[in-house]
Amino acid sequence: MPDRLRYDRRFKELLNRLPGDIRSIARRTIARLASDPFPSKAKELVSHPGYYRLWLPRNYRLVWCVPDEEEVVDLLYVGPKSDRLYSNLGLGR
Repeated sequence: MPDRLRYDRRFKELLNRLPGDIRSIARRTIARLASDPFPSKAKELVSHPGYYRLWLPRNYRLVWCVPDEEEVVDLLYVGPKSDRLYSNLGLGR
């Protein structure tokens, strides 16, 4: 059974603010996460099991979490990569 995608208003706003070409790629990538929450190019974050990131073109990132025993993908961030991205998400090393 496909996973549910779960996101908040902030995530939706981040997605809508992306440049058009990146937004289109991000939307397709997000839609595919419902059936495959672990794409081959995704990387699990060091020291944070269940949290993943995927590089999008032009130095943009998509970050999500797949909680244990839930059939849901929690979408956390989509936007430009910054030095403090992961610490701002509470995922600093």
